[in-house]
Amino acid sequence: MPQEHLSVTGRHKLACIIIGRNLGDAVIQSKFTRQLIERGYADRYIVWTRPQVGFLYSSLPNCEVVTSPFPIGTNKQFDFKGFLRFYDAVRYLRKVKPSISIDMIGDFRERIFARLIGHQTHQYIGWESGHPFSRIIRNPFGAPAPVCTVPTSVTNLYKAYGSFINALQPREPPAFDTAQLTAANKPTKLKRIGIHPFASQDCKLWPDTNWRELATWLLAKGVNVTVYGAPNERDSLLRIFGNMPIQPEYFTKSIPELDQDVGSLDLMIGLDSFSVHMAERNGVKSIMLNACNHPTLWVPTQCESISMSGGCRSYPCMNVPSCGRGPEKYACIRAIDAAHVQDKVSKLVSL
Repeated sequence: MPQEHLSVTGRHKLACIIIGRNLGDAVIQSKFTRQLIERGYADRYIVWTRPQVGFLYSSLPNCEVVTSPFPIGTNKQFDFKGFLRFYDAVRYLRKVKPSISIDMIGDFRERIFARLIGHQTHQYIGWESGHPFSRIIRNPFGAPAPVCTVPTSVTNLYKAYGSFINALQPREPPAFDTAQLTAANKPTKLKRIGIHPFASQDCKLWPDTNWRELATWLLAKGVNVTVYGAPNERDSLLRIFGNMPIQPEYFTKSIPELDQDVGSLDLMIGLDSFSVHMAERNGVKSIMLNACNHPTLWVPTQCESISMSGGCRSYPCMNVPSCGRGPEKYACIRAIDAAHVQDKVSKLVSL
């Protein structure tokens, strides 16, 4: 490492962490970014990420947040105005000259972003050939120099990221985890369960009748149920839950407000979507109804996952379904019934 990239303490002077993927990815990576900062990897940090998730990093110490749209991810929103914001971010980052850049994806496009901001010293995670994650990223020219390579035997993303952080900064984490401390201090008598029934792809969605059956069962048990959605999803929540005899609470505020509210839950129930990762970030247990993705890849450490093939011949299709028509359509998510979820809830929360 060139000496001008290091401070007098031997740490990197300014590390730029590139986090440009989907909301769920940003929530997951916020946990490991915090760990890297706590271990003293660099003197200062810049997180380059999307505007919607900048709040996840704004409270981290010695960390500046630079936001722009990115031409990657499920919801790119990369029109001409988005391009100009991306260009302005690149110009600013080239001006401040980070001493090193990092990404937690291992895709060639993140390495291109690193080059755009003037970086040839870029550290990234690698995936062994045949790893489930390697199926959803692109490396047509290979990935010649990852900091560590995750073997196929480690199929969980949280464990993989833990290995990556250890490789970047091999130091024991602090004796306490702030998210776990928050969870430990919550009132034990409160039974508050969150439900987030939405995801970015139709193939991940659980039938509305199942959500109603689950919510009815929870409310009959005397549980305080909160159903979550974006501000523009309130009508969809009312369509799913509005005719129930006992009504849940409806939460359709901003993502930062959702993040704050989730911390008071005892349990979050969601799909293969950002809500279960938001629960993990806040030290809250969760249940993931996992559809066509790999059954262990995205499961948080405090999460119970329910995965079934439903007899689909292409399961897991990694969110690229070939069963969009006929009797097998989205069979994996439809194979999960309310009783499966009720059983998990009963094991995790005393009702």
